[in-house]
Amino acid sequence: MRAGRLNTPTDILYLGPDLHVYTLDWVWTNITAKDATDAPRATGLRSPAKVEVRAWWDARLLQGRYLRAEGRLLYLDGVRDVTGQRAELVMTATELVGEQGEFRPLDGVPVACRVHLTFDSPYRDDMGQTTEYRTRAEVALVEVGRAQPDDQLLVGGQLYNVIAYADDSDDGAVRGLWLDPVG
Repeated sequence: MRAGRLNTPTDILYLGPDLHVYTLDWVWTNITAKDATDAPRATGLRSPAKVEVRAWWDARLLQGRYLRAEGRLLYLDGVRDVTGQRAELVMTATELVGEQGEFRPLDGVPVACRVHLTFDSPYRDDMGQTTEYRTRAEVALVEVGRAQPDDQLLVGGQLYNVIAYADDSDDGAVRGLWLDPVG
């Protein structure tokens, strides 16, 4: 790898046990598309197209960490020391993509975040039966922490109340929420 190709300053982030985001440091990286074909349409916050990230070896670059560069948010799926000599790393990442929004916690300061909205998503009761259709959102935990009922999301000029957590949707990186439009 040539040092001249590492031309993107990139923050290394992690979600702490207190569910706050921490910036460890920044490193120079090279971020490219991993797949040469057209990517399928995103059906959630996670883009189906993988991203390849290269960097000089750094012990802080671990699977499960996040990278933020040039307005992009990447979740590290895999990190490999390609030579085995702690010289360079090749990482596979998932890009978290969505509409720009603002998360407004009931007790806290509003923060910018990415939001993927799905309208008329089937809402199931305790028996697994579809009882109605609601608006569902996916948000990145590293941006909003654990959103709770009565928090709000502002997306595309529309304000939404968080009414419930979407069961079985929290995978440690992305969380699903049921929303109710305000007004």
